[in-house]
Amino acid sequence: MRKILYRELKKRLSRLLLADSGDIVFVSEERIKQMIEAGETPDYAIRHIGLWNRQVEFIEQEEHFPMPAVFVEFGKMSWRHQQGGLQDTDLTVGFHVLTAALPEGYDGEEFHLDLLDKINRCLHGFTGDYWGAFRRSASIPCHDHEEILDDTEVYQTLLYDDSGVKKLIKYPVPPDIATQVRKS
Repeated sequence: MRKILYRELKKRLSRLLLADSGDIVFVSEERIKQMIEAGETPDYAIRHIGLWNRQVEFIEQEEHFPMPAVFVEFGKMSWRHQQGGLQDTDLTVGFHVLTAALPEGYDGEEFHLDLLDKINRCLHGFTGDYWGAFRRSASIPCHDHEEILDDTEVYQTLLYDDSGVKKLIKYPVPPDIATQVRKS
């Protein structure tokens, strides 16, 4: 389920585009498809989305990833067992939002703050087949970097996992059988 959720989160966050005015807008999947079919390249507000692995701790030693970037961090999961192998958990997901302190063509602070708000617009109430509505529960700023603005937006949801459910095998229904009762 985490892989499905991660893919859907990436797809959802990729719907944040930069408008000609420089504003960040949340568009439909259909609009992005129309743009691509028309030969336009969408101007994505988030240039890189990946799984969190403490990337910013070693930013000076590692190759840089394109920014703005969002890294998805799944929190600890305490699974509750339901019947038949179904499980659920209260899931916490952290979104590490990184922008350059002075991105080219933008006021760095305002762009960063706007991106945080637009991510909330994008994710608030987001649901899927295996998770309930996303709701933001915390915002954690990090002031440890000189050239990077770094905030973690924390969301909570209820996640379902059916990977332990045994799939039912459907047998064909037998044909009608005529029965006759014998009289003794």
